[in-house]
Amino acid sequence: MRTHPKNPWISNSLAAHILIFLTRHRVPVLSRVFTYFLGCDIGLALPRTVFLPHPMGIVIHQGTRIGNDVVIGHQVTIGGRDLSNSAPCIDDGVYIGAGAKILGNLRVGAGATVGANAVVTKDVPAGSTVVGANRLLSKPSAYSLD
Repeated sequence: MRTHPKNPWISNSLAAHILIFLTRHRVPVLSRVFTYFLGCDIGLALPRTVFLPHPMGIVIHQGTRIGNDVVIGHQVTIGGRDLSNSAPCIDDGVYIGAGAKILGNLRVGAGATVGANAVVTKDVPAGSTVVGANRLLSKPSAYSLD
């Protein structure tokens, strides 16, 4: 079983492996039933290298771009804002805490951390930590790329 390169405690469960497979291959009825069972609405093919430690209640816009080794917590929403069809770009090695909302045409830089229940509507620089409503912390992210 593959673990996260920075945190060996993070890996995918069987449910996460199945969810990633189903988003990539779109098995007609099975995909909808399984995502409904997990409470997810994922509109894109997730990369094989994404980590979903608890794959429940995740909503991801179809136009979102997700890099390698991204960790997505449960109840995360990544999507558009207002009436535009634009979606976020999540770079490699980003950690997105449980309940976070990343909304609009923005970029979360490589190795950044988005805290639990944070609301992000502005770009996040690489290696930064963002909490609350767009509040950047001065301390670098633990997931920052060396």
